[in-house]
Amino acid sequence: MDYPAINLHRAAQYRAAGYWKDDTIASLVAAAVAADPDKLAVRDNTGAALTYAELWGKSARLAGFMIEQGIGRGDIVTVCMPNRCDTVVVFLAIARIGGVSNPVPVTYGRADLVYAITKCDSRALFLLDHFRSVDFRDVLAKINPADLAGRTIVMIGDTPDGVTEWDDALAAAPITANTPVGADEPATVLPTSGTESRSKGVVHTHNTVLFGENALGRVLGLGPDDVTFMASPISHTTGFMHGFVLTLITGGTLSLLDVFNGEVAAKQMADHGCTWTMGATPFLADITTAIETSGATLPKFRYFLCGGAPIPEILARRATDAGFHVLSIYGSTESPPHTIVHPQDPIENAWTTDGRPLPGIEVRVVDENGADQPIGKQGETWSRGPNTFIGYLGAPDLTALALDSDGWVHSGDLARMRPDGSIRITGRLKEIIVRGGQNISVREVEEHLIAHPAIKNAAVVAIPHERLGETGAAIVVMQEGENIDLPTLSNYLIAKGIAKFKLPEQLHIWAKLPMNPTGKIQKFIIRQKLAEPDKESSA
Repeated sequence: MDYPAINLHRAAQYRAAGYWKDDTIASLVAAAVAADPDKLAVRDNTGAALTYAELWGKSARLAGFMIEQGIGRGDIVTVCMPNRCDTVVVFLAIARIGGVSNPVPVTYGRADLVYAITKCDSRALFLLDHFRSVDFRDVLAKINPADLAGRTIVMIGDTPDGVTEWDDALAAAPITANTPVGADEPATVLPTSGTESRSKGVVHTHNTVLFGENALGRVLGLGPDDVTFMASPISHTTGFMHGFVLTLITGGTLSLLDVFNGEVAAKQMADHGCTWTMGATPFLADITTAIETSGATLPKFRYFLCGGAPIPEILARRATDAGFHVLSIYGSTESPPHTIVHPQDPIENAWTTDGRPLPGIEVRVVDENGADQPIGKQGETWSRGPNTFIGYLGAPDLTALALDSDGWVHSGDLARMRPDGSIRITGRLKEIIVRGGQNISVREVEEHLIAHPAIKNAAVVAIPHERLGETGAAIVVMQEGENIDLPTLSNYLIAKGIAKFKLPEQLHIWAKLPMNPTGKIQKFIIRQKLAEPDKESSA
């Protein structure tokens, strides 16, 4: 596989500073195994659990199987599995043979799955026989055999012909030593969120992954006594990086939930003694509601890291009343993460900022020429650090647009810098609505909408307009039993100080908003639905 090359100048700087070392994901997990082999490493909601020694042993056998199949150093393995203990076994086995993990969400359809394995030229594919309403045996049967040719397919459950059964793969002779691999070699190819366009393959090395996760762990003070709750898919960036990698390299315990439900999540967090988690705003809202309704307490739970959308003040305060601290976090698959509200920051920073940089990571807000904007003035956020990706797989042109020669990742996000070094995301470059020559920040309007007590969730998108070019449409999900019309909504926004030209000119009330597996709203789907008449209600 022709991976992007690392920036040698930046690499030398990061090594001189001690940011990049010779550690790999597998070597750090090995150290955790040696430190406490009988400690619980991972458990899930099915009742399965593995100690560090058991995880190491299982992954050794699966690694032995992959080596028997001719899969090894530098080969990409696609993993389309839910939040289960066995998924962690797969990721660790890939790391131990020097392979490259390509985690993809279980919500992927057939076309997305084919795109991933062909784009990555995956040597192997790991699946369950079925998950929720999807029968992956049927998915495989409908894939063109040419797209599967030469790839090892392993499935857990009822396995069709030509596919290796999970227990058979685990019957292989275990490896006795990890395959030597350099810390600057690729560790993972992560799909971008796909909220706006087709997914790209983001390439991270062991060093870029480990720096970011270690930096986050230090800010949060994480260690072997911590229990991570993860309902975000571990076959996606948030769960893979902050669940699988961060938990195991710090010697903690990972608690996995495969199908999110607020009440189930709150109970599992209490039963497993979870100390922190990360998820989208809807996860935070549902868990907080479940705690309030049940009267349950989470005495060990400290932090809920929340990103991807503004956090309503009322929700952050409710979470505080429930006994834990909400920390806003911001980043991307290309730079995960680069700002966070630090635990010692004022509580209001959770809903008024998107955090300040992690140590060792630089963040700028720049104008269209790349010049730094003054404090408080809007511009594009750029970030640079030992955590940033090395490029997109097989896409040098796209890499050049996102990652410049000086190592700055151009996010496409708009923000303002605050005096304390925190940033506040104000929108996307491509999410600015240009209405008759006047720019409207989508994020600004959305923040007011989600603060409305009758609105559960909201999004604003641009819609074509014959005379003005574009106008805004608000798509809202109402709280149970609530309703609203456009004049009432407009009056509310005006009372909040929103200029009249920024008011949405359409209101659509939907039962739910389309989201990707990590809870980010998929606005391209909203625009597609709005182009199709009579799909949802309007007001």
